[in-house]
Amino acid sequence: MHKSTKWRVPFMLFSLSGLFLTLCLGLFDPASPTAQAKDVIVKGSSFYSQAFLNTWLRTDYPVAAETAVRSWYWGPQSSSPGFNEPYADSPNGTRLVQYFDKARMEINNPAKGQVTNGLLVVELMNGKLQKGDYTFENRLPARIPVAGDLDNSFPTYYDLNRLYNQPQARKIGDNVTQLYQASGTSGVQTNYSSDTNTAISDTENNLGIPAAFWNYVNQKGQVFSQGSLSTDVVSDWRFSTGLPITEAFWTQVKVAGVMRDVMVQAFERRILTYTPTNDLAFQVEMGNVGAAYLQWRYNGKLPAAAAAPNPAPVVPLPPVPTPSPVPSDPLTALFTGPHPQWYTPTGTLNVRTAPNSEAPLPTYTPETPYIQRLQAGDHILVLRTVKGEEIEKGNDNWFQIYESPDLFVYSAYTAPVTLPEFPAPPQTFKGLWVGVSINSQMMAVYSGSTLLYKTFIASGRPGLPAGDPEKDHSTPKGVFHIDGSWRPAVQEMKGGAGDKASGGDFYDIKDIRNVNYFYQDYSIHGTYWHAKFGIAPQSHGCANATVYDAGLIYKLPAGTVVQIF
Repeated sequence: MHKSTKWRVPFMLFSLSGLFLTLCLGLFDPASPTAQAKDVIVKGSSFYSQAFLNTWLRTDYPVAAETAVRSWYWGPQSSSPGFNEPYADSPNGTRLVQYFDKARMEINNPAKGQVTNGLLVVELMNGKLQKGDYTFENRLPARIPVAGDLDNSFPTYYDLNRLYNQPQARKIGDNVTQLYQASGTSGVQTNYSSDTNTAISDTENNLGIPAAFWNYVNQKGQVFSQGSLSTDVVSDWRFSTGLPITEAFWTQVKVAGVMRDVMVQAFERRILTYTPTNDLAFQVEMGNVGAAYLQWRYNGKLPAAAAAPNPAPVVPLPPVPTPSPVPSDPLTALFTGPHPQWYTPTGTLNVRTAPNSEAPLPTYTPETPYIQRLQAGDHILVLRTVKGEEIEKGNDNWFQIYESPDLFVYSAYTAPVTLPEFPAPPQTFKGLWVGVSINSQMMAVYSGSTLLYKTFIASGRPGLPAGDPEKDHSTPKGVFHIDGSWRPAVQEMKGGAGDKASGGDFYDIKDIRNVNYFYQDYSIHGTYWHAKFGIAPQSHGCANATVYDAGLIYKLPAGTVVQIF
C-alpha cells in the first residue's frame, strides 16, 4: 500500500515552500580522491533538527539511495517544516515537531534532544488529540481511509475505533481469517488461510501479530548510522511501530483504482498493511499516518513555522555502492529476509513440551533422542516467542525451538548470540551456492560473491588415523553439488559395522528432516539430538544443522554448489 516515489541518485531535491534538501554527486569528479563521499546539504530548514535528520537517515537513506529495497519508514521527504506544537509538559509549553508521510518526529525536551514518535494512530482512532502527558482535546475519530486510495470510504480510523483493544484470544500459529466489512460486520476470508505470512507469530498487548508484520518490524537490513552503511535491525519496533491496538484483519480497498485484498493491523504509532499481490519487497508497508494526522488535526492548514534552529550541518555520506548482481527472486529472498535469532542458555535449562515448568520433557529413545536439557553455552535457534508460565516476575515469554513435536525453553535463562563473521571462502561461484567452514563450524549461502545468510552447524568428528572410516568421521572438504537423485524430506539414518559409524558407535535415528546429500552418504540435514551448533564437531560426517536451516538448504535446487573448506 501507499508506495512512495523512489528517488534516483545522483540528484535529489526536497521542495517544501522554498525549503529544500539536495543530494549532489555532480559536484565531484569521480576520478578525484575527494569523490569518496557525497554530502547531504541542508539549506534553510528542511530538517529542523540534526536528531530528526539522523533518525531519517538510519532507515530511509538506504531506500533513497537504492542500496536497500524495502518500503519507507518515514517517507522520501518531510510533509511539513519543523514547528513548535503546543504540549503542556514540554518546556515553555511547546515541543518541536516535524511531519512525514508515515509519522511524526518530535522532541519533547530540547535539553535531552531525544526523538520520539507520536501515538498518532491512537489519537486518530479515538478522537483524543493529545496536548500533554495527561491533557487531551476531544474530537471525532478521523474519517480518513487507513489504506489504499484517498477516496476509499472504508475502513477509516473512525471504523477502527470499534476494534480498539478487542482481543480475540488468537494463539500462536492461528491464521488471520477475520474479514472486516463496510457494514461493520465480520466475515471470513479463507483465500489466504494457508499463507504462512498470516499465521500469528507473537502476541503483545494480548493481541496477535501475524508473521508478515512481526518479521517486518524485526527485519534486518541496510541502515545508515554514524557516517556509514551497515547491516542491522532497521528500527526498534517499539519506537517505530509501538504495540498493536487492534487484531489483524482482512478487508478490501482500492489501490490505484483496483480493488485488492489487504490485511491490516493498527499499532500505536503506525498502520501496517500486507498485500499478497504486491512485489515481495513491498508486500508489507506502513500507512500514511502522518499525512492523515495532518489533515485531521490542522484541516490541511499548517500553523506558521517556528523560528528555525541552527540548520543541520553538512553530513558526509559514503558513496553509493554498485549493487551486487543479486536477483530479486523469491528464492534469494528466502535468505535475505528476517530469520530466527540464536540464543545460548546461561545455565542448565530443561526443554519442555509446553511453555510451562510442569510440562513433561520430550521423549528420549535411541530412535528419537530428542534433547531434554541444554547446557550453558549451547546454541539454540529460536523459532518464535510464545506466552506461557511466568517464572520470573514480569516475564511470561517462552522460546519455541522445535516443531512437531513442539519444544520450548524459558526465555529468562538465555542470552542472545551474535554470529561471528563467516570466513572468506577459497573461491566463489555464480548464482546461489552453499559454503561450510569446518574451522568456524558455520554455514553460509552466497549469491556470487555476496553473502546472503550465515548460521551455525556441527560437522563430522575428526579422528586418528585420518581417513580410517572406523575412527575418522571428518566431513570431507572440497567442491560438491546437491544430489537431486534422492533428497528425502524425512529419513531414518542408521550405521554400524563396516559403516563410518562403527567402532561401537552404532546409531539408528528416525525423523531426520530436510536431507541434502552432496557427496556419497554425506549430507546437510536437520538435527534435534544436540545443541552444539557452532561449538564443536558432533556428527559421523554430515553437516548437522537445525531443521530450520536445513529446510532453507532443502529449497535450493539440485546441483547447487556446496563448498566445504
